[in-house]
Amino acid sequence: MKDITLGDIMHVYGSFGLQMDYTVRLCLRMVDAVDGDILRAAVENTQKRYPYLSVRMRNDGQKLWYEENDAPVALLHTAERISLNAPETNYHVWAVCWWEDFIYFDVYHGIADGAGIYMVLSTLLYYYCHGRYGVTDHSGVRTLDDPILPEESADPLEHLPQIDLSKLPAPAMPEVFSLTGDGGIAVGEQELWDIAVAEDAFLRFTSANDASPGTMVSLLLARAVDKLYPERQKDIHSSYVMNARPMLGAPLTHHNCVSSVMLHYDDRIRAMPFDRQCTVYRGITFVQSEAERVAGVMAALANRKRAVMQMAPTAEVKEQAFAKMLAGGRGRYTFIVSYVGQWKFPALGGYIREFWTHVPQANDLVVEIAAVNGRIFLTIHQCLGDDRVVREFLDELEREGIPYEVCKRVRNDVARFPQPSRS
Repeated sequence: MKDITLGDIMHVYGSFGLQMDYTVRLCLRMVDAVDGDILRAAVENTQKRYPYLSVRMRNDGQKLWYEENDAPVALLHTAERISLNAPETNYHVWAVCWWEDFIYFDVYHGIADGAGIYMVLSTLLYYYCHGRYGVTDHSGVRTLDDPILPEESADPLEHLPQIDLSKLPAPAMPEVFSLTGDGGIAVGEQELWDIAVAEDAFLRFTSANDASPGTMVSLLLARAVDKLYPERQKDIHSSYVMNARPMLGAPLTHHNCVSSVMLHYDDRIRAMPFDRQCTVYRGITFVQSEAERVAGVMAALANRKRAVMQMAPTAEVKEQAFAKMLAGGRGRYTFIVSYVGQWKFPALGGYIREFWTHVPQANDLVVEIAAVNGRIFLTIHQCLGDDRVVREFLDELEREGIPYEVCKRVRNDVARFPQPSRS
C-alpha cells in the first residue's frame, strides 16, 4: 500500500469531489508516422525506469491509496479519449496512445505535475527516438542506466515544518474580475484552441520588453480582457503557475510541487507604457518567487492539508473538504497561465513538430504553454459561451506583429479517471 502524499492529496480527493477528470494529455506530433512496435518497446523501458508510477488507485471507504501494479502500461492505437485506472489501461495511472504521426501521453495529474510529467515523457521519447532514429544523446534524461533515487518519489511537502495555523493571518482576498460572473459571458462547454507562435519573433519581442514568455502571455491576455471590459469595477487577477522544486530543494520529485504568482492588472498598470507593464509583471514574479516566501506558502498549505486529513473520517468527507479547497482557487483568478519551460532535451526536440498540452477544466480560462523546435505552442482552454476573449488575445498578438497560426479547435480529450469503487 502506498499512501497519497500531501503534495497530491488535494488534487486527488478534490477532483473526485468536483467530479473532474484530473488528467493531462500531451499531444506530440512527430516528424514521421509513428512506429507502433518501437513505441511499445519505449513504453516498456519507461515503465521499468519509473516503477513508483506503476500503481493502481484503490478505495477502502476510509481513504484512497495506491497498490503496486505489475501489469504492462497500455499502448493504444487511438486518438480518442481513454480511461485511466480502468480495464482498458490495465488500471494504470498513465498510458500512451498513437495515431498516424501523433503520440499521446496520458497521465493522472493527481500523481505528478508538469515538471514531473515532462521527465517521464523525456524518457519515453528518448527510447522511441533511439529505436526510430538512432539517437544516443540522453543528456538530462533518466534512462535505465541511471540509478532510481529515493528523491524521485519523495514528497517535499511531507517534510515541511509544522505550523500553528491559528496564528497565521487570514490571507488577503482581493475582489477579482470574473469573466462569467462580472463579464456576463455564459458558461459553455470546454473548448481548446491550439495556437502555434513563431518562437524567434516572440522571444525577440519578450526580450525587448523585459519579459519572459509566461509573463508576456499573462500580460497580453490581461490587456485583452481589459479592452473588452474597460469600465469594470474589479481588477484582473491572474495566476502564473510556478515550479516550487528549486525553492524546496527537491529537484527530482515527481509529486505535485507548484505554487503560483498572482499578477494583477489595474488602472495604474494600464496607464503605464507597455515595456513598463512588462517590467512590473516580471518584478512581481521575482518577488513572489523568492525561496523563503515560497517555502512559507507551501508549508502553510501542507499544514492545511494535514489538518483536513486529520478531521475527515471517510473518503467521501475528504472529497467534499478538498473540493472546497480546490474550487476556491477558481474565485481568486480571472485566468491561469502555466509554462513548464522550453523543452530541455535538444537531441529529441528536432523530431517533434507540434507539442500541445491539454489539461483538466480548472478555471474559466487557462493557457498552457510549451516550446520546442523553434515554435511556441499555446493551448487556450475556455469554458465560455463565446470566443471574444480568445479573439481579442489574438488581436493583441497581431498588434504586436507576432505571427501565429490557429491549428485546431477541439473539445477536451484528456483521459477519464473514474473514481475507484469501494473495495
